[in-house]
Amino acid sequence: MARAAASGAPEFFGFLPLMAVGLFALNNFVLKRAWPGLITGKLSDLLICFFLPLFVSALLQRVSRLGAATRVAVGIALTAAIFTAVKTSATASRVLDHDIALLLQPFGVRTARNCVDVTDLWALPMLALAWLYARRTALAGPDPVGRTAP
Repeated sequence: MARAAASGAPEFFGFLPLMAVGLFALNNFVLKRAWPGLITGKLSDLLICFFLPLFVSALLQRVSRLGAATRVAVGIALTAAIFTAVKTSATASRVLDHDIALLLQPFGVRTARNCVDVTDLWALPMLALAWLYARRTALAGPDPVGRTAP
């Protein structure tokens, strides 16, 4: 983990985002099956809104010369757009479920289906926490959020 953070994208390769990914996986693959309901459903929403923008930023760091602030902003915008679409549109939700099933099929893994539920949009403020976390972690690195890349 330290080597990954040293090579870039400390906003994603830190303890909190990676813990959020692990908890998201545990929740979606195990807990939702054992205890389906409000808590496990909302937990997934909160976690995805926190770590997905940071993950997108890490991917962009690998394929672009964008500064950290721009990468995280793109991650936040993309996450907000996709999350809003799949929580308000049955068609977008079906596309998401289908695409995730295709990705996981070779591994024999099935996950809980997405539920269209506008009340899940209450998790969107987690995007602000993702920004604050990225800003704090990236300030310690060579590519701080808030500064542009040379």
